[in-house]
Amino acid sequence: MATSALDRDALSDLLDGDPELIATLIGSFLDDCPDYMEGIREAVENEDGNALEREAHGLKGAAGSLRARPVSEAAQVLEEMGYEDNFAEAAAALDTLESEVDRLRDELQALRNACQEAIEE
Repeated sequence: MATSALDRDALSDLLDGDPELIATLIGSFLDDCPDYMEGIREAVENEDGNALEREAHGLKGAAGSLRARPVSEAAQVLEEMGYEDNFAEAAAALDTLESEVDRLRDELQALRNACQEAIEE
């Protein structure tokens, strides 16, 4: 069984279980994530180590704030590749990151819906 894309308990603990704060943080991540991913894809395509390091670092931090370890770890791999200016395995690492982001996005949308329901009660 795959590791969960998100540690819901850790996220809830971090934000004192406040559904509004959780929903806001999720919304911010979902808004910013496509920009990070576009930057990462372009950096891999252009073999731009500085851009890859910067964009992957930003995504790693955003995912970390959500306690989304698989995305954070996948982004860290790309960040290190950018730092080392090593693109030998970048396409495979990007595929892994995209899979993890897709899993996370699905879980975040479900959690945000649950938070919205709790807010409306």
